[in-house]
Amino acid sequence: MLRRLAPIASVLVLALALGCPADDAGTDSDSTAQTTAMTGEPTTGAEVDLTCDDYCTVITTNCSGPVAQYGTDACKPTCEAFPRGTLEDMAGNTLGCRLYHAGAAASDPEMHCTHAGPGGASVCGDNCEGFCSIAAAACPGTFTDDAACMAACKNYDMAESYDAGDQGGNTFACRLYHLTVATTFPEAHCPHILPDSAPCGGS
Repeated sequence: MLRRLAPIASVLVLALALGCPADDAGTDSDSTAQTTAMTGEPTTGAEVDLTCDDYCTVITTNCSGPVAQYGTDACKPTCEAFPRGTLEDMAGNTLGCRLYHAGAAASDPEMHCTHAGPGGASVCGDNCEGFCSIAAAACPGTFTDDAACMAACKNYDMAESYDAGDQGGNTFACRLYHLTVATTFPEAHCPHILPDSAPCGGS
């Protein structure tokens, strides 16, 4: 009787051993999906690093057309002006915060793209905080100091939600667009971020 049961027991042990990897794989997949949803990483599941290269890849993928945040070649040099922060940031004027919201924009671009963009839209920093951080790096001397930049910025019209199509008009959005372009072409575009300078107001 014992001899007859031995082969059956061996088969059961083998079946259980083969079943384990399948169960583990399902757990890993669920864990990856949960992590991606929580961190706002790209829907491909790819991991991201706290770098301007990864930030620009994610934001240009998830924020395009009417919610695009950067013109051609403006993302990376603008990003260099952001305080780095950490990958856990979901608020504050940091690259980490912007990277999180750039990932979250995959599912809701209307909500998250401006948070991920250069201004921060009062989530990844106050708009003027983001603006003046970039201005100090891209257009040094345009404002006498950070306080002067903040004072000027607070008087700009904030009613229009920013996107990279805001290239004219007496608005904050227009000035922010030209500021991002000024990171590559400062002589042509730094004057456009001032209170009285065309094409963002004045003559």
